[in-house]
Amino acid sequence: MKCNDVINEIKSWASVEIDPTKTCDTIKCGDGEKEVSKIAISMFATPDVVNDAVNWGADMLIVHEPVYYEHMDKNIDSFIGEEKKKFLEKSGLTVFRFHDYAHAMNPDLIYEGEMKYLGLSGKCVKGKYFAVNNFILDNKMTAKEIAKTIQKNLQLKHVRIAGNPDAEGTKISCCFGTPGHLESELFENDFLLTGEICEWCIGEMARDYAQLGYNKAVIVMSHIGSERAGMMLLSEKMKSAFPALQIKYFECGEVYNYVD
Repeated sequence: MKCNDVINEIKSWASVEIDPTKTCDTIKCGDGEKEVSKIAISMFATPDVVNDAVNWGADMLIVHEPVYYEHMDKNIDSFIGEEKKKFLEKSGLTVFRFHDYAHAMNPDLIYEGEMKYLGLSGKCVKGKYFAVNNFILDNKMTAKEIAKTIQKNLQLKHVRIAGNPDAEGTKISCCFGTPGHLESELFENDFLLTGEICEWCIGEMARDYAQLGYNKAVIVMSHIGSERAGMMLLSEKMKSAFPALQIKYFECGEVYNYVD
């Protein structure tokens, strides 16, 4: 089987049509016609992940996020971009980004993975926007209780709350990663779960909601923490879809180091 065969199969899982001329889901390095027997999966193609994948014997690496620091991977011309390009070419891996097609699955692959591993009791609700979904809890929880559950079940080192930590509700907007529409989603829901925010905008908006007496909160999970469970789920799905291939998820870790 060739890398392109794998790519075409997982792209076919999307239920929403993606314009192939506008998507960021392209091969970033390597040859799509390369024969593949081992596939590594991760959130980011960090040098450590690439080295681990090569040492494992991978032919291909599938990641969710940009390789070159910009959504369409146009920042190769920077100094560090050129350095990384040389590094990736030397690795021999075929690197493919699986982002738009992942969010276009039904349910959204990233959302499905995050909610599966998070383990909250409730029901999934299709969102109004691309890569934005909703979840209705069976029973009311506070923002602090949800944050603690996230930290424990998704094994995140640091979860932050903007707004009222004691806010209680059932309506959650799952804006995993950085999808946009945060203002309207916060207005329409009790809680907003997201990867990262602009603190002077959505952060201050959440604080004002709280100080003006509204029970609302934004729970910030970190970008990687809010999406990596989806790539872990991709690993599971691909093991079932490609039984003749070896598939392995590689953890890239959070981008921040935390001071005790």
